[in-house]
Amino acid sequence: MYELFILGELMDKPTHGYLLQYVLDKVIGPNRKLSWGVLYPLIQRMTDEGYVKQTIDEEGGRGRPKKIISLTEKGRVRFHHLMEESTPYDQTTEDIFDIKLSNFHHIKKEAQHVILEQFEGYLYFLLRHLDDNDTIITDNASISKEEKQSIERVLQRRRGKLEAELNWVHNALHDIKEDLHHESDIT
Repeated sequence: MYELFILGELMDKPTHGYLLQYVLDKVIGPNRKLSWGVLYPLIQRMTDEGYVKQTIDEEGGRGRPKKIISLTEKGRVRFHHLMEESTPYDQTTEDIFDIKLSNFHHIKKEAQHVILEQFEGYLYFLLRHLDDNDTIITDNASISKEEKQSIERVLQRRRGKLEAELNWVHNALHDIKEDLHHESDIT
């Protein structure tokens, strides 16, 4: 997940680690922080694998040179591979989707459409899970009426969030289809 983020940021321009960490915090949000202990070893691994290169900016400020990280051609290929890779349905799915979404300006509309459809599939997967749980709770005689009501409240809140997300995805898919239709009319 963080590798994709770094590669995507470097698609725009070379930068330094501090800015990568700052932008990631804005994209992912306040609850998932990327520590220096994770960021710098990852950048070093990506350098060793040839995806990025590091150069020293002697005028880095505050009397200390900064390491500027830039993307290599191999890194560009890796970026596109990771963008096209299916996202697993786990605790990272939404963060990976947000990172991919923040990099839509680097990929074609067709690839954007595929990513949105994959996320739509994930949302429907969660909705089916909620429906299954609703049935299990409703049919379970050992759960008290009061507890069922409390659990139902949670399931309703989650369903509302999923429906809002699905509405957003459907609108985004519609917009991309319209863009693709207009592009085909022009050519």
